[in-house]
Amino acid sequence: MNCAHCGAEHQRGRYCIGCGKLMPPSPLPPRRVRLAPRPSYEVTDDMTQPVLRFDVRPRRPVVPSRMSTHAG
Repeated sequence: MNCAHCGAEHQRGRYCIGCGKLMPPSPLPPRRVRLAPRPSYEVTDDMTQPVLRFDVRPRRPVVPSRMSTHAG
């Protein structure tokens, strides 16, 4: 289908690749949607979420700073 505005011969999606104008719907039938095959095992949320593992070390207890006082 040629664009009525700029004469571009190709259409990518709903917009002309030459001038960017909205094109009328394509006369071709819509493409069939292909889905990925289902796995043979059950997928749980734990398998699909990213896992971040950090080394956990207990914190050292906070040592209060000693204030030095001069006897005078």
